Amino acid sequence: MNMTQVSVERRQQPRFKVVEGVFAALVNHNSKLGQIKDISKIGLAFRYIDSGDEPGETSELKIIIGMGGVYLDKLPFRKVNDFEIQNEYSFSSLKIRQIGLQFGKLAPQQRTQLEHFIRNHTAGEA
Repeated sequence: MNMTQVSVERRQQPRFKVVEGVFAALVNHNSKLGQIKDISKIGLAFRYIDSGDEPGETSELKIIIGMGGVYLDKLPFRKVNDFEIQNEYSFSSLKIRQIGLQFGKLAPQQRTQLEHFIRNHTAGEA
């Protein structure tokens, strides 16, 4: 009998590729800052350089647009996953990780800003 693995898509909303120059920041004493990989109405994923510091309790999520500064601030969230990404440059000793976050209950203004962000700062479905 041939057993074939079937991948089940768990995402409830479409994810969109985010344009260059848009970052997410988790703010605490060991802050994480990185380029957003993709985003949806219910969460996002971003990559960051692993500093090796012990993870602390993160209190704040921000979305930052390059020269424009903070776009969305104090977003509620919960961590879904956090894993190491294979480095494309074998000579580099930097460890890159990707973290997936699910948004918590957003205020009406935050939801509106998020929808505006997705319309204006993404480049198609991921």
